[in-house]
Amino acid sequence: MNKIKIAIAGVGNCASALVQGLHYYRGRQLEEAIGLMHGRIGGYRPEDIEVVAALDVDRRKVGRGLHEAIFAKPNCAAVFFDRFPGPGVTVRMGKVFDGISPHMADYAEERTFLVADAPEPAERDVIRLLRQSGAEILLNYLPVGSEEATRFYAECALAAGVGFINCIPVFIASDPVWARRFEENNLPLVGDDIKSQLGATITHRLLTDLFRRRGVKLDRTYQLNTGGNTDFLNMKNPDRLASKKQSKTESVQSMTPGRLDADSIHIGPSDYVPWQGDNKVAFIRMEGRIFGNVPVHMELRLSVEDSPNSAGVAIDMIRCVKLALERKVGGVLGGPSAFFCKHPPRQFTDNEAFNMTESFIRNSGQGRKPCLIIAAGRGERLRAAGDCKPLTPLYGVPLIERVIGLAMEAGAEEFFVVTGYQAEKLNAFLNGLAGRFGVPLTTLHNREWEKGNGVSVLKARESIQKPFLLLMADHLFDPGIARELMARPPAGDEVVLATDSDLNNAQVNMDDVTRVLVREGRIAEIGKQIAGFNAFDTGIFHCGTGLFETLDRLYRESGDVTLSQAVQVLARQGRARSWDAAGRFWIDIDDPGSFRKAENLLLDPLESPPLPRPDQQL
Repeated sequence: MNKIKIAIAGVGNCASALVQGLHYYRGRQLEEAIGLMHGRIGGYRPEDIEVVAALDVDRRKVGRGLHEAIFAKPNCAAVFFDRFPGPGVTVRMGKVFDGISPHMADYAEERTFLVADAPEPAERDVIRLLRQSGAEILLNYLPVGSEEATRFYAECALAAGVGFINCIPVFIASDPVWARRFEENNLPLVGDDIKSQLGATITHRLLTDLFRRRGVKLDRTYQLNTGGNTDFLNMKNPDRLASKKQSKTESVQSMTPGRLDADSIHIGPSDYVPWQGDNKVAFIRMEGRIFGNVPVHMELRLSVEDSPNSAGVAIDMIRCVKLALERKVGGVLGGPSAFFCKHPPRQFTDNEAFNMTESFIRNSGQGRKPCLIIAAGRGERLRAAGDCKPLTPLYGVPLIERVIGLAMEAGAEEFFVVTGYQAEKLNAFLNGLAGRFGVPLTTLHNREWEKGNGVSVLKARESIQKPFLLLMADHLFDPGIARELMARPPAGDEVVLATDSDLNNAQVNMDDVTRVLVREGRIAEIGKQIAGFNAFDTGIFHCGTGLFETLDRLYRESGDVTLSQAVQVLARQGRARSWDAAGRFWIDIDDPGSFRKAENLLLDPLESPPLPRPDQQL
């Protein structure tokens, strides 16, 4: 296969572990290799990654071959491979900016950075290096707190036309402005702040989620970390810690049912212990209450080599960005950012983020997976809960925000939302949401919003040219339904509808639900008034673009059309399939009664519907 050509900014311990790993796994049986989350991604093995440019500011590294520089002081990462075939690319002088904290000058040379005498490059020089080297991806490994320097290299990546991976807690991917710029330039972006393969943060997150799932009330927690590498020495300066503490704290807070107050959670680097070297030790304590309001305490000590722990994740981030480049997908990669990083644009549980990333990897060559959401109607029966139905808050989170979040978890990567009633208000909210979530989102206005919902679907005809997920703005659901539905691609002229054969589903409003008659996996009839039926319409479709032609023909005949009418026509032609989602959670929130059901489900941890918790902001 072709090589994945990368450039590295910051040849420190993490870069050392990564470069060693690229050679360590060469030629190995990947199915049996220890320490890889994915042996192959898109067909790419670890050794398919090639470092074609490297920048640093330390005089012991600048001007040396990369394979020598990664072992130069103050690096202290574990050495597990040193039999390189040659010196590697020459490390070039980088920009210093705020990359070195002043307090590091007070430490011994073997512990700290020593700035090289070489002239610092201008922005145009770095851009030229990226272009001439053939780099496709720039990996940011600068020290924590390098705000100005990170923004400099992000600018260089944009100008050079390369993808950007931000491994440190300077907020680029999670900043809507930066995310939009990478999207506009059609360049992939993953960040921010890499999660270790088995580190303190991911362990703390999983334990916090375990507390929630087992009904344990978490009252207070801390995570203290010590280490002896330059990362910990650098973070002795509290001025460089703000973004790191925010990143790690928010990563854990996002797993709690309700946010802990600031006095009840403390997470961050605690001290620099020189003799630990690259070994990091984390101490986690969690205090809570179980059945009967009885106290429970948990303590955990984790000792791990810090830099290989990071490289095991970076090696997958690089290959995911390469896939995005091949597919011409730009902007923040939502699934990989959530799975690989502590501070993505939007937090998911690690299981959710894993599924999103696997879906992204499997989506070979298809580009972004589009999702069309119908949010044009007035929602008269739910007006008591809010004036604009899609913006009706369910425990503080608008319905449309929940639906988009669930679709993202299912693997949707690009959104088209049809608006109508109160379009200006809804569009303004959606534009802000797209920035917060780091996803491309287009609003399509339906001036005929009072007509059937098929008219709204038809508004997307010019925007979507491949199979798409179709959802309703007032339907909440198990994202696994949509994920499995998207794994069943429709032919160009058919639709696949998730149906529910459980006719005793307590969440269904029998007075309003659309009924379906299914025969041998095919839809025979669909409508609210049909007498013979054996399933319900969940409102979750995977559609081929041929649906638009059917809708258009029906609309031209009568001046109006519903989605069910179009599906009925397709059914008679044998072009409407069914996939049974019985036993999975879904609910149509169309009136105060169904709204209360959704509230109760979110409050009951034993029901565990796959939705964000009541107090969790998306």
